Amino acid sequence: MTLGSCGKSKQNKMAKVVSQETFDNVVLENVVEFDMEIEEAIKDAEMEFQSQGVHLGTIVKNMHLSKDKKSIVHEILFALDKIKCAADGSPNEHEIAEPLATFTTECKVSVAHRVLANNNNAYEALIKLIKKVQGDSTLLAPSLKAMAALMEQNSDILTSEGSQLLLDLLKDWTNRTEESRVPEYLGRWSTECCLKHEQNRQNLVAAGALGTLVAFLQAHKSNSKAIRTTSKAIRAFTLDDDMRQEYGKAHEHARLLVEEHGLIPICLDLIKNSLKESDTASELLSTVSKLCVRAEYCQEAVDHSALIVINDILVSFPDHAALNKQAMTFLKTLVGNDKVKAEAMKTGSPQLIVAALAKHQAIPGVCEAATGAISFLALRVPAHAKQLMQLGAGQAIVQAMKVHPQQKQLQKLGCMAIRNLVARVPENQQMFIEYNVEDVIHAALENHGEAVKDVAQAALRDMDLKVNLVEQWRGTGHEICR
Repeated sequence: MTLGSCGKSKQNKMAKVVSQETFDNVVLENVVEFDMEIEEAIKDAEMEFQSQGVHLGTIVKNMHLSKDKKSIVHEILFALDKIKCAADGSPNEHEIAEPLATFTTECKVSVAHRVLANNNNAYEALIKLIKKVQGDSTLLAPSLKAMAALMEQNSDILTSEGSQLLLDLLKDWTNRTEESRVPEYLGRWSTECCLKHEQNRQNLVAAGALGTLVAFLQAHKSNSKAIRTTSKAIRAFTLDDDMRQEYGKAHEHARLLVEEHGLIPICLDLIKNSLKESDTASELLSTVSKLCVRAEYCQEAVDHSALIVINDILVSFPDHAALNKQAMTFLKTLVGNDKVKAEAMKTGSPQLIVAALAKHQAIPGVCEAATGAISFLALRVPAHAKQLMQLGAGQAIVQAMKVHPQQKQLQKLGCMAIRNLVARVPENQQMFIEYNVEDVIHAALENHGEAVKDVAQAALRDMDLKVNLVEQWRGTGHEICR
């Protein structure tokens, strides 16, 4: 194939697109020329464009006719026009409350709505409005909420002006608490600026956002909603989720948060004060888990009672499956350090993990987290393996594997845990055989093949059970093909 034909082939594969204006005109034509109802006109236009191979993912399809039936009206643009007028004048609550609420609701409908709004200068209008009302918390709260809604999965629109305004507001509201919604929406806006956008993250870090957000988090420790959104915003800096960037700075941001801003003990203290609020504890736990990217950070977490916090969560929220999963995943991260592992075995964590695994057998994610934690606790320490088996860990793992035969990751983690529980403790082998583990492992091999092959065969081998090994090369005298 020539270079020219290749380019032509790529062009043919590109999706066709139309503008919102073009789509609206076709709908209007269907209504005026063919006397269709608006719903029928929209459906007909949609079918027409799709038959031509046009991608309509960024087209807003909920609309209505103007009173004179001569134009198409989009609620989001109707509300935006009122917001622009308010931003140009002297806004008051009566004037902008309803337009901002409508705008926010419409932005949450789909990405297409946010694209349409942004194409009509919504971002610039909201920046202007926020600057104008920043001294009035009653007007500022809904304005920030609208901005966060506009920027959801739409972080490319952030400008240096917007970044500076956000940081100024965060600093200002570190010392203000008169309106609880403002801190919540500032945290939400901060999050939307950073998700899936590495350049925004780096620009904000360079401008001092990490220290500002940590101080903001501490200042609003009695505002659970603000804690949740701010925690999520901070965590966004530790993500590596921008596919457009080959390399990110997630690890470096985590290092700065730990070493320069002391976030680990701050999060752990906030969790201790949030043991009656599962959602808040969950967000904080997710954040502190993202910070433990080095052995010394794990040790710092343990030195600030992380193991006690984990146990408190498992005790306080035994029925909260998602939070149990997070707690055990965090524990798994910590016990990669042998010293921490020994401490964890003395704190009651093993009993709570086995209890959580037994209680949430029907939930694969919890089973995976518990099985992974057990595997790490038993690794290379026979005394730990004996203790875990006495607590019923082995039977609970086998039962979880039986309940979820199609969950590849669980089967893999289960085989690893079984191997760690028997590798240096021969007396544990017979217990697993009594649990009919051989059939369970062979079922995993049959269902998942190569994905679990190595760990499954290792588990069978360490229990002195039959393993079908295939010799890859027998040294027949010829060179291996490279």
